[in-house]
Amino acid sequence: MRTHRQRLGQHFLRDERIALAIVEALPAEPPRVLEIGPGRGALTIPLLRRFPRVRALELDPGLAAGLARRLGEPAGLEVLHADALDAGLDELGADGPWLVAANLPYSVGTAIVRRLLPRHDLFPELVVMVQREVAQRMVAPAGDTERGVLSVEVEAFADAELLFTVPARSFNPPPKVTSAVVRLRTRPPDVAGEHARRALRLASVAFLHRRKKLANALASAVEPRLVAGALAGLGRGDGVRPQELTWADWLSLAEALPSAEGEA
Repeated sequence: MRTHRQRLGQHFLRDERIALAIVEALPAEPPRVLEIGPGRGALTIPLLRRFPRVRALELDPGLAAGLARRLGEPAGLEVLHADALDAGLDELGADGPWLVAANLPYSVGTAIVRRLLPRHDLFPELVVMVQREVAQRMVAPAGDTERGVLSVEVEAFADAELLFTVPARSFNPPPKVTSAVVRLRTRPPDVAGEHARRALRLASVAFLHRRKKLANALASAVEPRLVAGALAGLGRGDGVRPQELTWADWLSLAEALPSAEGEA
């Protein structure tokens, strides 16, 4: 039977050098950090040494209740017992904007990042640890074999950089995978919200069939002849595949192609 810790996907960071490297990767401003998943406080401690305010969001009720006491009741620490997938972002970002630092659970790390990315007003920079393969997808440029819809989504809202990898021995208990730390500098979207959402919906449909040519990958949403015409307008051949397109290309396709129920 799996323990409560295992069900929550908890692998506690124990390497002080990694924790310090994450903290040092953050800019000095704004002088406050939202930490997601502080656990036992390995990252919280160096965060408090550098920043006057740390808002720690912890899902595990036992860890949340004992974190401040464990760290000696530091004045700048605020602990919230909540789920990063459900908590209101305006509430989390109150009195902000806030930097974000996190050792994210592997099972929900991508979903948490996706929630935060569009809120550049609240969270201008994120330094987060995720599974290495997820990190590689986050930063994969057009044409990279690792590129997927997550890559497009990150490109739409942020400038991303893979900083370093983290071996399994840096955690207790050690996971079966290697982790990596990514820096995401969020920014306002290039276009109005609905246009961006439609571009992302098109990308989501296309990447369900990433090995196909784009016209065939989007066939459930748009007639292939229309996709071919739109690609020609971008100066792209009909052999292009989803992973070869940039965010700007997806925006152009969203503008050129008719809406369809199959995008949803």
